[in-house]
Amino acid sequence: MEGRRIAELLLSTLRLYHDPVAVTFFSEDPPSGFPRSKKRLSLCQVVAHVRETGEPVLVLPEDLHCQTAAFLCGWPFQEEKVRRVLGKFLRPEAAEILYQKRSRLPQGTLQGLLFEPLAQIKNHPAVFLLIVDALQATHLLNFYLYAEGLPELSLIHYSGAALCGTMVKAYLEDRPVLSLPCSGAFSSGKLERGELILGFSARAFKKVITVLEERASEGRVSFLGGAHLVGEDICRNCPLIAFEKK
Repeated sequence: MEGRRIAELLLSTLRLYHDPVAVTFFSEDPPSGFPRSKKRLSLCQVVAHVRETGEPVLVLPEDLHCQTAAFLCGWPFQEEKVRRVLGKFLRPEAAEILYQKRSRLPQGTLQGLLFEPLAQIKNHPAVFLLIVDALQATHLLNFYLYAEGLPELSLIHYSGAALCGTMVKAYLEDRPVLSLPCSGAFSSGKLERGELILGFSARAFKKVITVLEERASEGRVSFLGGAHLVGEDICRNCPLIAFEKK
């Protein structure tokens, strides 16, 4: 996969605000040489760092602070803390059902996770994570529906573990997963208001990119407007303003 070219295509046609993040799953010992955080972090903190700075981050089980993410990744976790987080916004019966049925990787199958900007990939990512607004999500999911010949796509909302849950669910179900953020994502500085989390399995992402390339080559992506013009990044969606070259 030509990561840099695809990243530039997404940024230029859909006006993404951040670089897409590719996630490589390691079932054996990860290769050395990738930077790791000096402090234990949550996966949403790692993704925020990667998409804002463009620096890759390798995460091992001992690097992870978030117990819910550890639970979903099949890494050692503290059951009491996970149950408390899952039940924060749910009644006890619903929280127990969620604990038993939430999509998660089998225990011990994952040895490490590499998060890196799409433009820098050298491995074979299993999942791609994009932080998008509603219109960007609409275009990308429409491309998937077209590629797969589907009439609709079901969306699921969980009360927590949005980013790590999206990553795992997209991988296990081999499809796109769109999530609302965790309720504290804005106040903790991980996401802006109105931003959504969109995850793709590698297969689903390739399908979407194929359709995007076809549409973009024909000028059929609605965010496209030809050459960049002064002010179009602000006023592009205004129906009262037309941009013309002279």
